[in-house]
Amino acid sequence: MDNIELAQKIIDYVGGKNNITRVWNCMTRIRFNLIDNSLIKKDKLTSLVHIINIQQTSSQFQIIIGKNVDVITKEINNILTNSIDKSPGELNKRDYKKSQITVKSLINNIIETITSIFSPILPAIIGAGMMKVVLAIITTCHLFSESSGIFLVCKWTGDSAFYFLPFLLAVSSAKKFNVNEYVALCLSGVLMAPALISGSSNKLAPLNFMSLELPYMNYSSSIIPIILAVFLMRYIDKFVAKILPKLLVPIFQSLLVLIITVPIMLIILAPLGFYIGELLSKGLISLFSVSGPIAGGLLAGFNPLIVMTGMHYAFMPAAIQSIETNGFDNFWLPFALISNLAQTGALLAVFFKYKTKKNKSIALSTGISAFFGISEPGLYGVTLKLKKPLYAAMIGGAIGGIIVSLLKVKTFAFTAPNIFALPTYISIQGDKNSLYAIIIGGIVSLISSFILCLVFKYDLQESNKTDNSDKEFENSKLIPVYSPLSGTVVSIKKIPDPTFSEEIIGKGVAIEPDDNIVYAPFDGHVSVLFHTKHAIGLTSNTGVELIIHIGLDTVELEGKYFTSFINSGDKVYKGDKLIQFDLNRLKSEGYNLLTPIVVTNYQQFNNMNITDSIKVSSKDKLIELIK
Repeated sequence: MDNIELAQKIIDYVGGKNNITRVWNCMTRIRFNLIDNSLIKKDKLTSLVHIINIQQTSSQFQIIIGKNVDVITKEINNILTNSIDKSPGELNKRDYKKSQITVKSLINNIIETITSIFSPILPAIIGAGMMKVVLAIITTCHLFSESSGIFLVCKWTGDSAFYFLPFLLAVSSAKKFNVNEYVALCLSGVLMAPALISGSSNKLAPLNFMSLELPYMNYSSSIIPIILAVFLMRYIDKFVAKILPKLLVPIFQSLLVLIITVPIMLIILAPLGFYIGELLSKGLISLFSVSGPIAGGLLAGFNPLIVMTGMHYAFMPAAIQSIETNGFDNFWLPFALISNLAQTGALLAVFFKYKTKKNKSIALSTGISAFFGISEPGLYGVTLKLKKPLYAAMIGGAIGGIIVSLLKVKTFAFTAPNIFALPTYISIQGDKNSLYAIIIGGIVSLISSFILCLVFKYDLQESNKTDNSDKEFENSKLIPVYSPLSGTVVSIKKIPDPTFSEEIIGKGVAIEPDDNIVYAPFDGHVSVLFHTKHAIGLTSNTGVELIIHIGLDTVELEGKYFTSFINSGDKVYKGDKLIQFDLNRLKSEGYNLLTPIVVTNYQQFNNMNITDSIKVSSKDKLIELIK
């Protein structure tokens, strides 16, 4: 089958030409925006010899190809556009614009926007939330009086990120919408003006502003108002920059942006956002009062799939809003904790079923990780790969979710859904009913998923071969691969992308970069430099084929923030500068910078060893291959 025939089959199996709104590719996969995912013929796609795997996210359908991805994508675009002069990833712009106004794309854009805005501020929210855990322990154990200095400082710290949430959101929203964050902070400062807050408390009549009513409202801890305001500011900023003479832009641009944005924000957007938040939190309470057990079972049961699609970030604002409006969350946090404990049970069962020490170690370590609130390593590295353990975790999570819903569980502070969050289920008044509910539901979910995973029959995917001893390689050739980046070494199993974590395209390791330069890890040549410069393929003089993929989903930037110093086919020597990237801008835009370093032809070597070091520089040995 040639590339043109393969491209045509792919188009047919993803629903035909009319189902595709956009297609582009990264280093290893073809990415599609489709109108209707139900038209995808997954079985037929996976039966094609050239396709390694397929993957679906909330907004994309991805086909993992490997080496010829660029060529096949170009053929797909040639067929779609009926032209050979358009670059890969381009479609008819009129058709693409039409696709942008579909309900599905709108929802996906909203979810992705929420994720990008909330991801950078999570450390502050979780830190303040954990301080509320400390406060709950102090209150429950009567360690200090509520008037003591220690208690008050802990209270102020715990409230800080939530009360002043509009300030945090102003910065992250500004970075997302590409506007000046300091001007955005001015908008949040207006929302948090003491006069507005006190006027709301005293129930003052609306302020007259140019014959318009400006309501006094308390926007502390609010979410939607500042996001809407900064979103509006994005367009006003562009408009002002366009109409002002360039000479006057530095002097008057910010002033005019504030003059236009602030009144619209205070009179329309902020009150609208406030009431949307109120309706959302009250609607969630109504949902659980009417169909609590069903909703709870579904949320806890399907939480692993929600995590895989990244939609769990979209639930965080609702949970925070509910806590600040109603004083508790009974919508997401309890069920995420139940799901993590169910995942723990399944991983422990897999640990007992595994035979090899290596796999037992992986199952146990990821099970402990899930117990402490980080479920992704176990989800991507073990349960998803084996499938039935994932089903066991989902069933166990659903059972636990139903139980805690029936017991009316509530959490009274926002923090990461892990075992350390248990004190947040104690109310300010000292009521421990929700604590008992979450403990009962958690134990039941853990045990039920453990038992189900033991009972289910499935292929553990373990090789019968034992590890080769060092003697076997006494006379073998050792081939070093040095680190192309300085940073923290991370197991490839922890990459939140099955293409890498399940070692579909090869074996290797990941690095969380501290520096912004990629260096040549050996002597060889550039086999491929992707046109967006976010990924590079290298071949060493000793035959090692290596892919370095800078960050996850960075292909979307189409080369923005990346600079290359080489071209495809160039010879390179260890330590040569290959690619430079803007580390801070990538982080600020919410991209995961975990960089997979993958040996794609690992089968040609007898063994591969990864460094035990936690930190590496470009001068350190990262991988050692034995041939």
